[in-house]
Parts: sequence; structure tokens; C-alpha cells
Amino acid sequence: MSGPHVKICGLKDAESAIAAARAGADYLGFVFFRNSPRFITPEAAEEIILDLKQAAFDEGFNLPRLVGLFVDAGEKELSEAAPLLSHFQFHGHESAERCEELGLEFGVEVIKAIPVTDAADIAKAKEFEEAADILLFDAKPPPGAGRPGGNGVSFDWTLLASYEGETPYLVAGGLTPENVAAAVKGQAGRETFLGVDVSSGVESAPGEKDEDLIKAFISAAKA
Repeated sequence: MSGPHVKICGLKDAESAIAAARAGADYLGFVFFRNSPRFITPEAAEEIILDLKQAAFDEGFNLPRLVGLFVDAGEKELSEAAPLLSHFQFHGHESAERCEELGLEFGVEVIKAIPVTDAADIAKAKEFEEAADILLFDAKPPPGAGRPGGNGVSFDWTLLASYEGETPYLVAGGLTPENVAAAVKGQAGRETFLGVDVSSGVESAPGEKDEDLIKAFISAAKA
């Protein structure tokens, strides 16, 4: 299935992960941040990944890249999850230097989240362009939110027209099966647009993925 890449984030069970991969997800995300309703331990993620690999082997679908989401994580936390992953996704106050260092240290690619409310926030991406393999433009969390992402809020996607960097980017924040086609269409023709990332938009309750919504989202994004 061609079209933009799709990342399904915040997976907590093998059934949802397998459904997402089967439907054509390019990336699957696991949240290693304790304050999230999508928090998972590396041990639990490993169990899911083993089931996923077996299903991919049995059914012949492509294995998505595997992403770990971290917020200002320590070395121990990163080292426990690193062997499972192709990418680290940083949502905290990690500096560009730190992102680059950790990517090299653990042999993974780096996704850096850039929280957005206005054009000035898009400009801040510049400092991470060399350090990150992929940028993730996400909506800034609402006041009082206990986590930096997965809050189901959007930002004005037209702001991305001001992004002039060469690092590929994903769009996140408040995406659903109903609005993802519009989000993708708005980025059409931009060479650095890589795809979209969803978490709460494919859930029936916080942390509970819905397989039908996952399939509908991937189908709408790639159509």
C-alpha cells in the first residue's frame, strides 16, 4: 500500500499491533512514559513484538518499524527498550545534541517531537534538523495536561507551509479517520512530508485501541 507513511502509536496489546501491521501501518509506537494511559513496560512490548513477528511470518505482511516514545528518559530506561526498537521518539526537553548522542549510542534512528501552536514553533524545528532523522509536528498540550502528546488536540496544519527544512516530518495531533485525508491533502506536493501519526484518534477509550478505527484511519490516510 503506497501513499504517506502511517504511525499508530500507544499500542498495548498484540491484537491491535497485528491489526495495524496487517492494515499497512509503517510504524508502530510503544509509550515508555509512566504518566500516559498508554504506558507499557519493555517486557510487555517485547511480548507484543514477538507475537507480531510470528504473525508477519505466518501471514506474509511487512513488519513495521518499531518506535519507543520517551520523555526525558534516563540511560537505564533507554537501554532496556533499545534492543526492541528501530527508532527513539523524544517528547521531552531533550536537546539536539542529546538526541544525536542517544541515536548514535543505541544505534537507532531519532524522531523528535516539536509541539506547535503558531509559526514560531515551526521555526524551532531548525535546531533539530541535523540531530533527528524525522521531525514530528504535534499539537502543544492543553494547559494542565499531564502528558506532552496523545491529548487528541489539533493545530493549524497550514502552519507547516512555513517549514523549509530538509528533514522529513510526520504530522500528529487530533487526527482521526474522519480528518486524516484532509491533513494529508494539505501537505500534498511537499517533498519532506513523510506521513501521519495517530494515538487517541483510533481509540474507544484512553489507551484502548479499536481495530476498526485503526483500519479506517490507515485506509483514509493512504487513499
